[in-house]
Amino acid sequence: MGLRQTFLPWPVFRQARSLLTAGDRLARRAVARSRRTDRLKPRIATADRVVDSVCPYCPVGCGQLVYVKDEQVVQIEGDPASPVSRGRLCPKGAATKQLVTNPLRETRVRDRRPHGTEWEDLDLDTAMDMIADRGRLVTVLSA
Repeated sequence: MGLRQTFLPWPVFRQARSLLTAGDRLARRAVARSRRTDRLKPRIATADRVVDSVCPYCPVGCGQLVYVKDEQVVQIEGDPASPVSRGRLCPKGAATKQLVTNPLRETRVRDRRPHGTEWEDLDLDTAMDMIADRGRLVTVLSA
């Protein structure tokens, strides 16, 4: 392996060569790219679908785009079409993916029956069904 093959791939040598030959003084064009950079693909490139959502953290309601692949969240970004945030998210909103995909996330609910003294663990689906039933009961009684 010669000196050319050894040292030419190094970024500093590529940039110096670009400065001399292409006039790219700031080394921002093709010389700034490496083979590894060329192989990289964005996480959203493999997404099956994009779902519109709203950030759950504060009452502002910034729009989010949720990228899903195989029914798993791949990436969450700000929605540029949102009139509230125009595609920008605060640090908490940008970390929404961790809220959904964190392995330490609680997936059960603790419930204490009326007049009960002990807490019991319920799975999330059962708890959501209970909440939905109570919501319908309240709606029926108030109508």
